Amino acid sequence: MTEREPEDRDRGWNQGKFLRALSSAGFDKFLSRGKPLVVVNDAFRPTPTGEALSQIKKLYPDFKADFIVACGNHPRPEKEEIDEIFGEYQLPSDSRLYFHDSRDIESMVAAGELDGLPLYLNRRLFEYPGVLTIGSVEPHYFAGFTGGRKSLVPGLSDIESNRRNHALAVSEDAQPLRLKHNPVAEDLDKLLNLVKLSAVFSIQIVHGRNRRILDCFCGDLESSFKEAVDLSKQVYSFQPEKQYDLVIAEMRYPLDRNLYQLQKAIENCAAAVRDGGTIVAVSKCHEGIGNDEFYQLARRLKNEEMVLAHAEMENPPMGIHKLSRIVRMARRISVKALTGLKHEILERVFLEPAISIDAEIQKLKRADKQEIDILLVRDAGLLAVKSD
Repeated sequence: MTEREPEDRDRGWNQGKFLRALSSAGFDKFLSRGKPLVVVNDAFRPTPTGEALSQIKKLYPDFKADFIVACGNHPRPEKEEIDEIFGEYQLPSDSRLYFHDSRDIESMVAAGELDGLPLYLNRRLFEYPGVLTIGSVEPHYFAGFTGGRKSLVPGLSDIESNRRNHALAVSEDAQPLRLKHNPVAEDLDKLLNLVKLSAVFSIQIVHGRNRRILDCFCGDLESSFKEAVDLSKQVYSFQPEKQYDLVIAEMRYPLDRNLYQLQKAIENCAAAVRDGGTIVAVSKCHEGIGNDEFYQLARRLKNEEMVLAHAEMENPPMGIHKLSRIVRMARRISVKALTGLKHEILERVFLEPAISIDAEIQKLKRADKQEIDILLVRDAGLLAVKSD
């Protein structure tokens, strides 16, 4: 069995290096504008937000800010999730904490139009002299990479803009690690170009195991994101020596929480499976289905033909990208999941339930294949196979 995991070596990040990165990008001038609004990820991203904020407070003792959680289409975080987001950073009593709701159009303002359709953003963005975004950059299964522009879109945008962007993920060009010629990533870039804020300072983090910061890139959203992407590719991608009969894609915390997140492991690792082979995503899914919009859609669409027909609609429904991608993938390989969920839940979203890894190995052996090539991918929700 071959094993792969993120390349986690220390890259010499420390407080002094962080200070130099902040200073050279003009953080002092940014803070002089007044109290900023800090945009942070929700608990479904392993961003070391608390560590970054704690370091900023040590370097700039007078640092004061208000905060907004960029929930995107996710629900508002619970109390324990808020504690997880901010970690060791203690929110000051004079700091306000807001939560974005993509369905609450009254909390947003029009930021512009793309192809005649409006983009709405949380109005808080326009009420502060500066906006500080803290994100982390890892492979994303259809947007290419997380981080950067995703703090604003879909993090702080309206549900309809997010639906239109997600609908582009039915394309086979929407792949992890891919930004060029990826319709989802290119649409995000176009939407970001509509956003005109007074001042934005971006901190983009590449982290390793246990959210340990490997490096931070500071400045404007576009340049800091590009720099972080370069390092993220080194840490979170690999080129397999060959294709395998069986790929075991292990999800780690916090992406192992639910079924909604599980697909990331499958998409990140499927390219390493030979035609006719098997991928098994392993996840606790202890919180159940998670965002169930795609699951409710699957309950209405009874078979693969209905899924693919809806994916071709001019205005496809939210969640169809998840179902159609699995259906298409299952025509080349067996797509399975080993979780704590009931088998009928997995089958409803076109995943085959796996009983155990040993059982999958025995199935392959019974198929007249005594020598089985197996790849175990650790932290497969982040680590992605280079397929181009």
